[in-house]
Amino acid sequence: MQWDDVNGPRSFFGKAPVDIYKPIEIGETAKLRSNRYEIKVKIVDCQSEFMKGEVIEVGSDIELEALIHGDMVDFTSQNIVTLYRNS
Repeated sequence: MQWDDVNGPRSFFGKAPVDIYKPIEIGETAKLRSNRYEIKVKIVDCQSEFMKGEVIEVGSDIELEALIHGDMVDFTSQNIVTLYRNS
């Protein structure tokens, strides 16, 4: 699936204060968007330009298109709409 690039700053969630400058880490959650579809993935690999995540939340409309809970997807940091920090 082709993910949209975020035009502008991504949003962050986590325990305040959220460190927006800390590198992305394995185990954090990211929200990705493709057209009107949004999913959440748990990041399982972020050691290169391309990241990999396990789908943990999808809308019912996207399940009909291709993705289901547990699927693995590839993306870049530019595709992250929201990053949910672990700490």
